[in-house]
Amino acid sequence: MLRRRKSVFLTLWLSYIVILIIPVTVSAMLYASMEKTMVANASRSNLAMLEQVRQIVDNHLQEIDQMAVQIATHPKLQTLWTIEESEKYVQYEEAVRALRNIRSGTGFIDDFYIHLRKQDTILTPTMKTDTETFFTQLYPFDDKSLDEVRSELLSGYHFKTFWPVTGVKENAVVKNVILTAVSLPLGEKENVWGTLVMMIQDQQIYDLLKQIEWANSGAMYILDDTGQVVLSTANRYDLPEGLREEVAAGSGYTSYQSGGKANLLSYTTGQSGWKYVSLVPKDVVLERINELKTWALTLLGLVVVAGAVAAYWMAYRSYSPIRDIVYTFLNGKNTDGPMKVNEYEFIKTSIAETMAEGKELKEKLEGHLPVVRAYFLSRLLKGQADTVSLEAPALQFMGVRFPHEHMCVVILEVDESSEFVRDGSERDWALIRFILFNLSTELIGERGYVTETERNRLAILLSVPDSGEGAKRERDGLIEQLKRVVEERFRMKLSVGVSSIRFGVPEIGRCYGEALNALDYRIIHGASSVIHFEQIGDMEHVYYHYPIETEAQLINYMKSGEYEEAVRLLDELYERNVAKHGITPEMSKTLFFDLLSTMLKVMNALKLDEKQLYGEASDPVKQIANGKSAEDMMNRIKELCGAICQSVRGARTDQTGRLNERLKRFIEENCSDNALSLTSIADHFGMTPQYVSGLFKKQNGVNVTDYMVEVRIREAKRLLADPGLTVLQVAQQVGYATDIGFIRVFKKVEGITPGKYRETLLQAGEMKDG
Repeated sequence: MLRRRKSVFLTLWLSYIVILIIPVTVSAMLYASMEKTMVANASRSNLAMLEQVRQIVDNHLQEIDQMAVQIATHPKLQTLWTIEESEKYVQYEEAVRALRNIRSGTGFIDDFYIHLRKQDTILTPTMKTDTETFFTQLYPFDDKSLDEVRSELLSGYHFKTFWPVTGVKENAVVKNVILTAVSLPLGEKENVWGTLVMMIQDQQIYDLLKQIEWANSGAMYILDDTGQVVLSTANRYDLPEGLREEVAAGSGYTSYQSGGKANLLSYTTGQSGWKYVSLVPKDVVLERINELKTWALTLLGLVVVAGAVAAYWMAYRSYSPIRDIVYTFLNGKNTDGPMKVNEYEFIKTSIAETMAEGKELKEKLEGHLPVVRAYFLSRLLKGQADTVSLEAPALQFMGVRFPHEHMCVVILEVDESSEFVRDGSERDWALIRFILFNLSTELIGERGYVTETERNRLAILLSVPDSGEGAKRERDGLIEQLKRVVEERFRMKLSVGVSSIRFGVPEIGRCYGEALNALDYRIIHGASSVIHFEQIGDMEHVYYHYPIETEAQLINYMKSGEYEEAVRLLDELYERNVAKHGITPEMSKTLFFDLLSTMLKVMNALKLDEKQLYGEASDPVKQIANGKSAEDMMNRIKELCGAICQSVRGARTDQTGRLNERLKRFIEENCSDNALSLTSIADHFGMTPQYVSGLFKKQNGVNVTDYMVEVRIREAKRLLADPGLTVLQVAQQVGYATDIGFIRVFKKVEGITPGKYRETLLQAGEMKDG
């Protein structure tokens, strides 16, 4: 039978509703069981309390029997009915005294008295009086007349006969008591002389009943052995209809319907035949439970409503993917009219159709397999292939199969092809890639694949049996053979970067990165070299050595045109950084660009024009960047340095003489300044002390310091000819702070002290006229 599409949603919703109903039903069953258990526990509790009341009351009833026997067998009291009136020797006063000594041990019996029928006399523990006075004035009954008392209580035979609770006035105070009567002498049914009446105050029994839970909310009944209700908390002395039959058994508890209400009935029977009955409304017992039940039902209703809403939402959420799938299929199909099948059948049909279309598409893709494979291999090298595509079915679909699980990547880059191609056009590069591709494919056979990565670069994905030395030798032999054929037959130079051998197809991307890193070291190893990643993998990352002091020294050499010294310094830098330490290609390029920056600083300081050095189409940055190796880049740096030094030397030919004269004139004019030094002179002319010292010595044959001494001594000799100046004054005028230093220098240069020199002038007559 066909169903509408919404049937799946309804099925899901109803399923969630059923799941929701299960815990609700279980909760309801658990609640019913809990309620039943609570009722049973309450009934057992009531019955246990009734049992306690029964035991206490039974003990008190035994006390009544004991008192009756004690009075009936008392010697002084027996004479009241065993001896004739004329023969009595015991006075009534002694009888009263004897009754006074007889008392209930527990106080359960509130009061008692003896009625003597023949004498119509009442004896109590406190007095002797006639019957009429006793029952009309001293202890009148609320609900019984004197005649009713005589007929019911004082007449006939009694053996523990009980009357229900009745009111008795005593000293104008009414108290409720239970009456019990015993005929005397005991066991004499025909010859009855008197009646022992005992009064039990009902409050003592009420106090016992109040200990029972819910006693104030229900009804408690006590029945004597005749079935008469002697005490009741319900202000009625007849049992509800049908209750007597329910309590006919000895003891137990059950449910009882009374007045249309459910009650919990508990009852028990004492040794004396008395029955104790507790009747509590079920609503009272379950009052708290009913409150909880109301809250629980309210909460359950809310939960059911919320659960239905949640079930609707969950069904809608679960149905949404199915709906989206159906809509997706519908958007890709031309459907006429509404769908008559449900979603599952529709999806099943659509998937079958899609699989058929996929099979057809696969057949079409087989014709484009080389393009697809090349694209996949390119993504695989770059690490962009997802994990699923690296599994065997996906590789098989794209026609990729590696015979071994260990992988290696080899990158071929064309360094020089000028002898093979003419103008380096795209056609020429396509021919180069075609040749390399076919040569590599023929050499590796089924051991891997070749793919193009850039204009002048191809990558070989090589599969090897393991990562041992044998596999490495086989790989290296293949690379050597390919490189030799290309260089000898086609006159092209190749640089080769070789990765390490790793396990698994997913490691191909990592191998490609290693091969690229190895190829970068071509700048260190030179063009047309084979670089293995193992050779550079453990290389320490070191910084190049090119301190500021060395840069300043190189700048000075170039500014002074000292090409040989500048080249010597460049060779030292190359030897220390590249040849010995083997810095990374990145650090090597940084070093050369740093050296280029130094060259540019000198060119800018000397106002040199690039066109004068390199011509119209020159660019020093491109010249250095296009170097194919570190050695090549260093040679280009040296060429630039040589051009700068040559330009400096050509421009300095006339300037050096003028500068030298300026230096000498400055020293001569400032020789009297004791702060004059090589540093102050260099600062004045904006040059370094080293440069000034070298230039001055080169031009004059003496260093600056010696020339300063020479000028000062010459001036001092002129001043010493003046007799008006002291040696100290002469010393200060030629730049010495004290005469001590002046004398020492003067003697060192002239061989005599200034004083001796003045004496020589005096003797020669060359002293000025003072």
